[in-house]
Amino acid sequence: MSAASMVSLSESMQMYLVTIARLREGAQPVPLSQLADTLTISSVSVNEMCRKLQDHGLVVYRPYKGASLTAEGERRAYYILRRHRLWEVFLVEKLGFDYDQSHETACQLEHVTSPLLADRLDAFLAYPAVNPSGEPIPRIDGSLAERVLLSLTKLSAGQGGHVARCDVNVAARAFLAERGLRPGARFTVLATAEESLLVRVGGAHISLARSLGENIKVELAEKSKLAADELQPSILEEEVEMVETKSRQIPLHKLKVGQRGVIVHVGGRGPVKRRMLDMGLVTGSEVKVVRVAPLGDPVEFTVKGYSLSLRKSEASNIKVEISA
Repeated sequence: MSAASMVSLSESMQMYLVTIARLREGAQPVPLSQLADTLTISSVSVNEMCRKLQDHGLVVYRPYKGASLTAEGERRAYYILRRHRLWEVFLVEKLGFDYDQSHETACQLEHVTSPLLADRLDAFLAYPAVNPSGEPIPRIDGSLAERVLLSLTKLSAGQGGHVARCDVNVAARAFLAERGLRPGARFTVLATAEESLLVRVGGAHISLARSLGENIKVELAEKSKLAADELQPSILEEEVEMVETKSRQIPLHKLKVGQRGVIVHVGGRGPVKRRMLDMGLVTGSEVKVVRVAPLGDPVEFTVKGYSLSLRKSEASNIKVEISA
């Protein structure tokens, strides 16, 4: 679509198209009350604008149901969204803006960006697929790539991608954001267990309950995309080896005196495993080796402020990622 084809639309009209594109869910019309609340405009003004956009063939307005985009309206909305989200990436990654600042500034830049500038900005940024909040960036032809979102708990150790959304309450969302796990954040799953999983975001390790991970929707990185039914819910031996190679993971008994590590997997079975878990040896805990007996058995270490001793055969069932 050329820039000339957008000239007939005011910035206000463009804003409505983009807002409808952002708010819609599936094929359901966007209620006018929701549009009014989002744009902080009166319902009467929203009603008038939707009728005007319908006259332009860009919106289908259904009284008491809401507004939805026509094919042409969708193309025009994505034309603007592409520019907006490319600017968000540029402002956050290259100029250090936070997301709220980038969104506000991108709203101003999106209307004055020529097709040539948008294309060169896209190339300069190495053709990003999503903006800093994890929302997809429309293609150059004005279409939007189909997204396959999975629950974080569906991923196996070694797989990664970016967070698309967090369908949790306000308190849980604040907890996740404080640890860097927010929409747009890139992550790698380090380990999985029956009731928890360990995720790396940036340089931090985050241990999450599966009940929380179920509500975090993610998109796999291209190189690690698999069909949903091919994903395994727990760590396989091959995956453990892969994660060990990439993340410096080793059995606990191989840590040297003075070294620290974060537990990423607790093996063993029955009473032995139960005993280790009861001692506080759970995924996400940090351990430090204090001393090792002359013959390598037992190993003494600290975890959560107290000292423990394990036989070498027991410690070999615990995988840790070296942290110091």
